[in-house]
Amino acid sequence: MRNKTRVSQHRVAPRKRRTERALKPPAALMHVGAGSDHTPKPAVTWIPSPNFASRNGSAIDTLILHNTDGTLASAIQRFQNPTAQVSAHYIVDRNGGITQMVSDSETAWHSGKKDMNQRSIGIEVVAWVSALGMTNEQEASLIALCKYALDSYSIALDRVFPHRDIKPTKCPGWVWPTDSDFTAWTTGKLGNSA
Repeated sequence: MRNKTRVSQHRVAPRKRRTERALKPPAALMHVGAGSDHTPKPAVTWIPSPNFASRNGSAIDTLILHNTDGTLASAIQRFQNPTAQVSAHYIVDRNGGITQMVSDSETAWHSGKKDMNQRSIGIEVVAWVSALGMTNEQEASLIALCKYALDSYSIALDRVFPHRDIKPTKCPGWVWPTDSDFTAWTTGKLGNSA
C-alpha cells in the first residue's frame, strides 16, 4: 500500500490548460521598449480573461475604442465568462483606473472580426446611458494608455477607430456620439506628442 501512495506522489503533473496560463499575469506588463525615450505604460490592474487567442504572427497596427454599456464590474464579469466569448485588452474606469484583461501579445475578442482582432489593441471606456462621456480622470488615463499603445506599436493616428467603423454598432456612442466627435477627440488629444 505504501508503494502505491509513493508512486502516485511522483506522477508527472498534467499539462496546464490555456485558461490556467491566462490566470498568470504576463511576464512583461511593461512597455515593450521601456526607456527614457518611450511613452511609459500607465499603471494597470491585471484581471485575466480566458477569452483570448494567439495573434498568429500578426503585427499590431490598429487601436479600437469601445464603450462598455455598463459598469466596470459588469464588464469584467462579462469578459471573464468563457461562454460570452468576448474580451478587450483594457478597460478604463470612470475613476481613471485601468484594468488589463488580455496581454498585448495575445488577441482579444472585441471587434467582431477575427483579422481585425489579431492586429489590434481593444480599449473599453466605462460609459452607459446614464453615465455618458468621460470623467476628467478617465480621459487622462485613456489618453495616457492610447499614447502608450500608439508609441509601443508604431500605430498611425489614422489607424485609431471607433468600434462602429469595424462592425455595425453604435459603440462607442456613449462616449463619442458621432464620427466627427471621435475624429475631433483623437486629433486633438492623441495627435500631439505632449
